[in-house]
Amino acid sequence: MKIFVKAATYVAAIASAVSIFGSSSRAEEAIRIIHGNPVMLNAVYELYVPLAMGWWKDEGYDVEVVFSQGSSAAVQSMIGGSGSIGMVNSTPWLAADSKGLADIRMVATMRNTSWRILTTADKPVKSPADLKGKTVGIAVAGTGGMMYLNSALAKAGLNPQRDVRQAVIGLGAQSYEAIKSGRVDASLTFMSEIANYKALGNEAAFYYDEGWLDFPDYGLVATEQSLKENPKMVEALARGIAKAQVFGEANPECVARIFRKNYGANRPTTLEQDTEIAKSNIAEAKIAFERAGGKLYANVSTEGLTKLEEFLQGNSLIPQVVAAAKLVPEDPTFFQKSNDFDHQAVVDQAKACTGF
Repeated sequence: MKIFVKAATYVAAIASAVSIFGSSSRAEEAIRIIHGNPVMLNAVYELYVPLAMGWWKDEGYDVEVVFSQGSSAAVQSMIGGSGSIGMVNSTPWLAADSKGLADIRMVATMRNTSWRILTTADKPVKSPADLKGKTVGIAVAGTGGMMYLNSALAKAGLNPQRDVRQAVIGLGAQSYEAIKSGRVDASLTFMSEIANYKALGNEAAFYYDEGWLDFPDYGLVATEQSLKENPKMVEALARGIAKAQVFGEANPECVARIFRKNYGANRPTTLEQDTEIAKSNIAEAKIAFERAGGKLYANVSTEGLTKLEEFLQGNSLIPQVVAAAKLVPEDPTFFQKSNDFDHQAVVDQAKACTGF
C-alpha cells in the first residue's frame, strides 16, 4: 500500500508539474492588440469582456492592449511593425491595402457603420434635407465621418460646402450641451454617443442612410503574415470577440458591470444607465451579425466590404477597389472555427456574472 501511495503521489506530482509548466508555457505567448482609441471605451465590449473573462488566457495567449490616438495611428503602427493585430475602423486599413502599403485582413466584425446625424426630438430637423442653412457639430476638424455626412446631404440635394455650416463641438458632455443649448442644430456622431446621450435622460432623434448599415466598419484585423504564421492565435482572438457577442446578448447588465468595475469607477452614470448603453452597443453588433448572414458571430461580410470600398472610392478616399477575397482570411472555414465554442457555457457564464 505504501508503494502504491508513493507511486500515486509521484504520478500526481508529475501531472501537476506538467499542468503548471504547460499552462505557463501557453501564457508566455504574449500578443499585442493595437487599439484605435486612446482609452478603453464602453462601446467596445468585445475587447474588455474577453479580457475580464480570461478567455484568451485560457487559450494560451497573454493579451496586451496598446492604445492609439485613433484608428489611422493604429494602422500606421501595424504598417511600421509595432504589432500584427489591430482593433480599428475599416477606412484606414482599406486605404493602406488599396495603395499597396499593407496586406491587412478583417478577421472579426464588431460594428457596421454607426455614424449617425443626431438632433433633439423638438428641433425642426426631421431629415438631412432640413439641415439647409443649419449648423452641424463635429467632434474634431477633418473627422473621417464627414464623408458620411456629405453623402447624406448630397443625396438630399444639398451642397455640403455651401448649404451647411460646421462647428467643432468635441465628444461627450460638451457635445451634448452644444445640441441642447442650440449652438448646433445637429451633430455627426456614433450610436454609442447617442446611447450615452439618451441614457442621461435626453430625447434624441437621429438619421442615417440605410446603405451605411451594410459596411463592416469596425473590428479586429490581422496582417496576412500573422494569419500564415500563427493562424491559431488569430482564430483564438476572433473567437473571443464572437464569445463576447453571445455573452452580451445573454446579459447586457453584466457587460455594464464589467466596464464599471474595471474601467469606469468615476463614471457619472448609474448601473441602469450603463446597462441601457450596453444594450445599444449590443444591438449595433446584432446589425452587423444579421447583415453578415445571421449565422456566425463576428463574421465578416465580403459583400459589405466591397460596398464599403465602392463608397470610399466614390468619396476619393481609396484609389481602387481590392478584391474582397484579399480582405478576409484565405481559409474558407476561418469564421466557422472562430465560432467553435460552447455557446450555452458562455450564456451561463454571462448570467452568473461571477465577480462583477
